[in-house]
Amino acid sequence: MHGRRSVSISTMRLVFRKNDLPLSRFAVVVSTKIDKRATVRNRIKRLIRESVRLLMPEITRGVDCVLCAQGRWGQVSQRTVEGNVRELLVKAGALKKY
Repeated sequence: MHGRRSVSISTMRLVFRKNDLPLSRFAVVVSTKIDKRATVRNRIKRLIRESVRLLMPEITRGVDCVLCAQGRWGQVSQRTVEGNVRELLVKAGALKKY
């Protein structure tokens, strides 16, 4: 991924770069460092993917993004994860409204 940039907060890192496509693409990575149990990692991935889905109308087109979970997660709510994803996208300048 040449020309990539990244921004991070305590629970997530966003690596992104522009693409020449009329759409934005996202990938979610949750390593075994977060939790050894696949069910926990899958729950975190579902929360992040749902947050991206809800924010998709506000996200600028033509961006490739990889969201990497990091740090301690514990029991987080969908609202908290959505706020974290929004914060990362604002830092990256990838939201239309900001």
